[in-house]
Amino acid sequence: MKRKSGNIGLVVADGQLRAVQMVDGKVVASAVSIDDNFKKSVRQLLSSAPFVGKQVRVGLEGKSVLIESLTVPPGSKSARAICTDRLKGDPVFNAEKATMGFSAESAVSGTRATPGPSLVVMAAIDKQRLTDVVAVCREMQLDVEAVECGTLSAWRAWPGEGLHVRLIRSGDGDMILAGRDEKLLFARIVPSPVSGPELKATISRALGAIGGSDLDVLETVSVDEDDRKVYAESIGIRVDVAPAACDDCIGLGLATDGRALVDFTPPEERVMRQKRKVRKYGVTMTAAAALIVVLAGVTGSRKAGDLETKKSDLQNQLTILAVAKVELANLQAELDKEKANEKVINLAYPGHRMSTLFSIIANHAAGSIMIESIHIADEEKAILDKDAVVDPNEPVARNLDVRIHGIAADNLAVRKFADDLLVTQAFSNVQVEASERVLIGVGTEGERFRIYARAETR
Repeated sequence: MKRKSGNIGLVVADGQLRAVQMVDGKVVASAVSIDDNFKKSVRQLLSSAPFVGKQVRVGLEGKSVLIESLTVPPGSKSARAICTDRLKGDPVFNAEKATMGFSAESAVSGTRATPGPSLVVMAAIDKQRLTDVVAVCREMQLDVEAVECGTLSAWRAWPGEGLHVRLIRSGDGDMILAGRDEKLLFARIVPSPVSGPELKATISRALGAIGGSDLDVLETVSVDEDDRKVYAESIGIRVDVAPAACDDCIGLGLATDGRALVDFTPPEERVMRQKRKVRKYGVTMTAAAALIVVLAGVTGSRKAGDLETKKSDLQNQLTILAVAKVELANLQAELDKEKANEKVINLAYPGHRMSTLFSIIANHAAGSIMIESIHIADEEKAILDKDAVVDPNEPVARNLDVRIHGIAADNLAVRKFADDLLVTQAFSNVQVEASERVLIGVGTEGERFRIYARAETR
């Protein structure tokens, strides 16, 4: 009987490897130390518990990872520019040594979206560490679904409603995470167990950035009872154990289905994933051809007693061959399609096709949204390296600055429209620039809005 299993959450920490997987509704977990042979350590980890399959989501934590929460004031630089400026001159996480990613969300005050500041969770991973980990996964023929910062993936370990803050203790450090519902909006890593006053200041900062009111309870993971009492006295609220506490909530978050807040999967690994699908179709075609040969052999080996029986057998064989040829043609068409997709990947990533931009906006404008105008500024990306040689046959990377003007039934409809656009992943940033209540008819009010979005295409 086939066992029902999800992805293996593979956590790569300083000096330790951990893995978590949900198999038949139960948690399977294991941990080993990392020795000089990293590949050997991964093999030892995956064989130390009954893990199923080879689909993994990798999460890195420790000294090779930097996470910061930033606020982008209205009218200032873009979130990407602010994150890039923050890492300039950093001895460990500059552009040459690290890969940077970020997630931006509009700030929320009460139930109304402010027109300005955005909350940005920035993450950076050491390039060499990332390359080494992905290379070992590839050598072991592991299907890497995503590469994340372990701290951020811990948010998916259990669901939450409304505004909630979590304190997660992993190894020698603490992680303070805050957000609304399933959205992570604030993250901070403390290299050693956080003190009471520092925890209180961090929670105040998080609530101020998110625009939340007083907090009722702080959820904790791997924090003992004595420390919880100290924290409760320092911050003046109830401190409880998380409802779905796990010894390794980072691994559990990776093993839980959900969209990565910041995905560091290298483009070449995405291409490898498509090639694996092509090989899968090739195996299916080979099996179909073998089946035809076996059926033909069985039919030919029979000794018919009369000509009518022989004629019937031959007609059946021809029918089977005709059906197999049709299936073979369909599989060949799928194979050609997957090969064509490999060429499209480099052209389409990380943006989207220009021809679909307007349809994406139109499809997510619900009945309570009326779009008045859309302005698009199409700009070629600046080449940072002036001595770089540009291939004229390669597609040119471009930035599309999109401003959408319109009228909605209320502010909640505006927020939902902006969130829906960001979820499509066609835009790297979506934020509400302006939103005000206006009179649009006799006795009829509406919300006039202006949304800014940025897309990256080629």
